Amino acid sequence: MSDGLRLLRWRAAVLAVGLALVFAWVHFSGRTSHTIQIDWTWGQHVLDSAEVEIDGEVVGVLVPYGRGNYVTGFRVEAGTHVVRVLHEDCVAVPDTLELGGSAGRVAIRVADYEDDFTCRVVLRGG
Repeated sequence: MSDGLRLLRWRAAVLAVGLALVFAWVHFSGRTSHTIQIDWTWGQHVLDSAEVEIDGEVVGVLVPYGRGNYVTGFRVEAGTHVVRVLHEDCVAVPDTLELGGSAGRVAIRVADYEDDFTCRVVLRGG
């Protein structure tokens, strides 16, 4: 009888440790936060070091991660956000994003550089 209880205790301990590890991995990997990602591969030569404005506040710049990864992410709270990519020579077209709930945790937009009659930086996607 004691061997059966010992085996049951081991199974319960392994299950508890496994659940704790899964919870820690999900929590510390950032999957519980909300992120706006901007893919600026198309305009990489023009948009390098352009500032990103979220809700009227500059939160960072577009810098490549490694040699060829032109995707930059910014952590935000759940809710509605207005995002613009600011370039010194171009007009920044704002984009409104919804994060949280059924909208999800990650919003991905592609920054496009249009040089027609007037220079514009447009966020596409969604």
